Amino acid sequence: MSADKPGVVDGGAEHAGLALQRKLSLVDLLDPLTFGDVVDSLGTLFHVGVRVIDERGRTLADTEGPGQELCDALDATAQGRARRGAAVERLGEASSGALAAEPWSHPCLGGLRYLGLPIVWDGDVLGRVVLGPFVAEEAGDAAEGLALVEGLDVARARGWLAGVRRLSEADVARVRTHLAQVLAALLAAGQKSYLTGQLHLEAMLETQRELESQNTQLIRLNQRLKESDRSKSSFLSTVSHELRTPLASIIGYSEMLAEGLVGGLNPEQMQFVRTIMEKGNTLLKLISSILDMSQIEAGKVRLAFEWVDVQELVESAITSVMPQAQRKGLTLQQRMPAVVQARVVGDREKLRQVVVNLLANAVKFTPGQGRIDVRLSDLGPRAELGVTGYAIEVEDTGVGIPEGQRDRIFQSFYQVDDSPTREYGGAGLGLAIVKSYVEGHGGQVSVRSEVGRGSCFRVVLPKEPPLSSQGPAYIPPPVDTEPERF
Repeated sequence: MSADKPGVVDGGAEHAGLALQRKLSLVDLLDPLTFGDVVDSLGTLFHVGVRVIDERGRTLADTEGPGQELCDALDATAQGRARRGAAVERLGEASSGALAAEPWSHPCLGGLRYLGLPIVWDGDVLGRVVLGPFVAEEAGDAAEGLALVEGLDVARARGWLAGVRRLSEADVARVRTHLAQVLAALLAAGQKSYLTGQLHLEAMLETQRELESQNTQLIRLNQRLKESDRSKSSFLSTVSHELRTPLASIIGYSEMLAEGLVGGLNPEQMQFVRTIMEKGNTLLKLISSILDMSQIEAGKVRLAFEWVDVQELVESAITSVMPQAQRKGLTLQQRMPAVVQARVVGDREKLRQVVVNLLANAVKFTPGQGRIDVRLSDLGPRAELGVTGYAIEVEDTGVGIPEGQRDRIFQSFYQVDDSPTREYGGAGLGLAIVKSYVEGHGGQVSVRSEVGRGSCFRVVLPKEPPLSSQGPAYIPPPVDTEPERF
């Protein structure tokens, strides 16, 4: 039975050829559950048994019609078994070679007959439909043959035979036509669904391949960025180290000149020497910051924990920046706890540098006659950390920080004003170092600010950092969350 294939997919022949890499089978084209219901309906409609077998001999759907009891009774006899073997052999012959695409008919005992119809789709034989048993209308009285079968209960067999469907040649032709139409519709829908699924799968696989390729490129680019970042840190570390030695000599010789160790200087010469010393110290601080940041990014900064008097540490930091504040006419006030606080665990030099950097930042960005307040809290529970700790706040009346840039000021080398003509100098490393040192102690740093009104930096630290129980520890390298900075 050849199912005439209608136009299935518009403009999809080329894509279908790519999607279908093998010959399609009935299993590919037919949904088993739906097709089983269709075969049951056909069996009820034709009042005859219908079995669908694929090209590998597997039964895909089967519905028993009237006459199955008679077939079972005949199979129990020697003659019936011989005829059944012949039918199976005939079915095998019709499954291959030139006979595969041809319909066939096989007579059985008692006038029963089976009809085999090939399922042909797109030039390929995909399987067969077997109809039966039925009685051919032209066979006359089929019951006469039952008496010739040895060992058969003829009376009961006649009763079963009466219920078997009788089909004329015209009936058989109508059944074949109906089956061809039904199968054509099912196979066309199945092929369309199969092609759609395959094309969708091909599209998904192609997308996956593109994503994998892009991911590989991203991994490679990320590796190159990491190598570039490591090279940058190594270069900065090397250059900074090499610059400090001659710069220290310049500052040292300038101090000797200022102290008159090589002879007296007139006032103008003394002013020049002091300018050299001032600018040399500024450059030395800048180089030291670059060296510190390169060590942080390389994960080589070690924390030496000890018991620290935080109040003494904060007062020492204030003393170090007091001359710069006084030269700008700034008021620097401090507010310490009313009672002496217990010591805390920390790296004294790193914590002192945190406070110094925050104070230096406040002095730099606060106009003359402004005010800077330094506050140290009592030891107590800190909700931000979930442990006992303390807070240090540095508040100024400076220029303030725009809201959109407050999260970025803690990135290394970031400047709020990055124009070549910016008013305030520096490399943009002070706050990045603060953040790394504070987080290395298990703390947090935050800022609130208003443009034109000033800023307040708040550092919250635990009494005993999580890493302190391990002895000397190293600050982990910062995680870069702003890829565009590269």
